[in-house]
Amino acid sequence: MTFYTKILPSNTLCTQNQSYLWFSGTGYLGMAHHPIFKQHFVEAIEQLGTSWGSSRNNTVRLEVYDIAEQALASFFDAPASLTVASGMWAGQLAQKFWQLQGYSFEYAPKTHPALWTDNSYIPTIKYAEWAERISEKIRHHASSKIVICSDSVGSPYVEAYSFDWIQQLPPNKEIVVIIDASHSLGIQNLNDLLASSPIFETNSNVNILITSSLNKAMGMTGGIILGNVSILQQIKSTPMFSGASPMMPALLKAFTQSTGIYKLQKQILLQRIELFNQLLETDYLDSIRAYPAYCTHREGLHEYLLENGIMTSCFPYPTVHDQPVSRLVISALHHEDDIRLLAKHCNEFSS
Repeated sequence: MTFYTKILPSNTLCTQNQSYLWFSGTGYLGMAHHPIFKQHFVEAIEQLGTSWGSSRNNTVRLEVYDIAEQALASFFDAPASLTVASGMWAGQLAQKFWQLQGYSFEYAPKTHPALWTDNSYIPTIKYAEWAERISEKIRHHASSKIVICSDSVGSPYVEAYSFDWIQQLPPNKEIVVIIDASHSLGIQNLNDLLASSPIFETNSNVNILITSSLNKAMGMTGGIILGNVSILQQIKSTPMFSGASPMMPALLKAFTQSTGIYKLQKQILLQRIELFNQLLETDYLDSIRAYPAYCTHREGLHEYLLENGIMTSCFPYPTVHDQPVSRLVISALHHEDDIRLLAKHCNEFSS
């Protein structure tokens, strides 16, 4: 069943016929509703308008892009950042850059289409099994230049991924690892991806690029590439970047004035997640540490919650022929009473 709304959901969703508690979507930090962020955005529109109708590489350049990209790199603890119009284009731009240089591609299971080439093969085995095999596969790969693509976490069915396999990659290959972090950027620290060292400090023959949408936790319509300064400068000089429309400058201006708000919203989100975990008395919901999404194949949960005024998402995955996945999402916009009510009904459903 499809529901329509005229108002952007917050902790509630107002449809044509009814209001629900809203536990879905990807606005994890609730930035689209934050009053101070919205104020900064409106003020930025007054100064910068709604769009920059020019190439980022034109003779005249809008300085907010360089300022914001430095701020984003610092915020995410990355060497450098480059913003683009969408997360999809961030992934496509990154993979096309290496494809044009003759690199071969390998993919982890469930890698997002943003990183696909025209002839991508996406494995169907479990991620852990793939991770055990990938280093040896690269060691015996016919190509000496290889890009390995993966998401940072499983989505829409939540699953934790370990990237310790990066440290086992052979030293005799030129390797690029591109990680799509759209569902974790702003929530999980990038340097937590590797247990033994910061993500951007890997073997000398391995370059790491992080691509991501900014339209999920960060609440901005746009995309980002994080990585080595020289690589991002090369990507920035390509016709694919120069000829593409940039993201809205007013959003980036608002971000530079709101980094403290993002950090506070993350603290609130983590508190809400912890409260839900403490109250939950059942084990049918799959989740990962300090992450706001919970999933299950248990039939009837979505419908049960809907009957009790709670809207979640439920759809077959990965294909329309697969078993439906119910997905519950907590955001920083939820009040403690919202969390308590969700936990109450989840517990009652399991009993």
